[in-house]
Amino acid sequence: MSITRRGFIVNGLGFVSLGMTMPSVLFKASQALADAPAPRGKTLVVLEMAGGNDGLNTVIPTGAEFALYQKARPNIGIPKDQIVDIGNGLGLHPSLTPLAELFKKGKVAVITGVGYPNPNRSHFVSMDIWQMGNPKNGTSRDGWLGRYLDADGHFKGNPLGGITLGSELPLALRGQNVCSCVVDSNGSADLAARAPDAAAQIASFRQMYQSGTMAAGATDFIRNVGGEVYTSTDAIKAAFKKYDSVAGQKANYPVRNGLANNLQAISRMICGGLPTKVYYTITGGFDTHANQLRGQNYALSQVADNVAAFYRDLELQGCANDVTVMTFSEFGRRVHENASQGTDHGTASVMFVVGGAVKGGSFGSYPSLTDLDAGDLKFTTDFRSVYATMLDNWLGISSQKVLNGNFAPLKFV
Repeated sequence: MSITRRGFIVNGLGFVSLGMTMPSVLFKASQALADAPAPRGKTLVVLEMAGGNDGLNTVIPTGAEFALYQKARPNIGIPKDQIVDIGNGLGLHPSLTPLAELFKKGKVAVITGVGYPNPNRSHFVSMDIWQMGNPKNGTSRDGWLGRYLDADGHFKGNPLGGITLGSELPLALRGQNVCSCVVDSNGSADLAARAPDAAAQIASFRQMYQSGTMAAGATDFIRNVGGEVYTSTDAIKAAFKKYDSVAGQKANYPVRNGLANNLQAISRMICGGLPTKVYYTITGGFDTHANQLRGQNYALSQVADNVAAFYRDLELQGCANDVTVMTFSEFGRRVHENASQGTDHGTASVMFVVGGAVKGGSFGSYPSLTDLDAGDLKFTTDFRSVYATMLDNWLGISSQKVLNGNFAPLKFV
């Protein structure tokens, strides 16, 4: 068996990578997973809607300000007879009908006017702000979920505290004393397709990683990281297998795409008994500078169809009351449509929280269309209040410790 340097990097790390930095968390993964178990308890699934979702066309004012909405958006405004009414003078984009059905059952919280002081309209800067949980966007490069895992303490020696479905670890999950996994949705390293002697390579890597000792050198660091990779892979595969072996009905994900695959993989890990507290995944298509009607319609339908299927999957496996999904986007869009029948970068937007234990309804104050800030909506709900609610009332840890401040929680959980 010959192994090239590239083969070592690709095959040695399999389909799980670990988000961590060199020093304080060196450990042997097999021992850590055995010695530092954490109860599954309540789980948070974060869905990033990348690109800056237009909140004004997502949750639409249907009362006294509807005429102002129509005037600002003569070409891209949603006709009133297509809006899905949810009460309190609000309605949902028609592509969100599956979420509206869950809303009627009290399983969806709609949070309006979400933003932060002195908003930034850069995708990259604003996304960092949301992921760090800090509008000051300082020099610290840890995220609010990473700080949560640090503060929780159960996962200091366990890389399964936070899992991202995707290709790289988001800033939100970067902590000081924990590492988190980045996995794909297949539940397999799939090395057979990459190398004819994959099984022999895996066996060699496992043996090499297991022979390391806890030390500060780079070689031992690589050994320990490699051990974490394979031990985490085994745990994830076991959860997948357990879920797949359960007899009975499973939900149908109507659109087979990246988001559907990721959410189904998350369901398999949760219902398969993995102790992970936070899952993170991303869907895009929300940067609607042109032809917004078509683009946002598609992007929102992906979210609504697949989140509804995910909830149904959890419900069928008896896990729905232990899982909450939270969506966010880095900013909203301008109130007035542009010349390309789209909208440009704006400020306040909306969030959805979905789950069996969610106290559904509308939360926050909808921004007034008569009181704009240079053409933008004024935020009425600080996004950190939503985070504080999830931390204090769902994940069971002090939000002040994680967010470095006091933010009034809402009452959706």
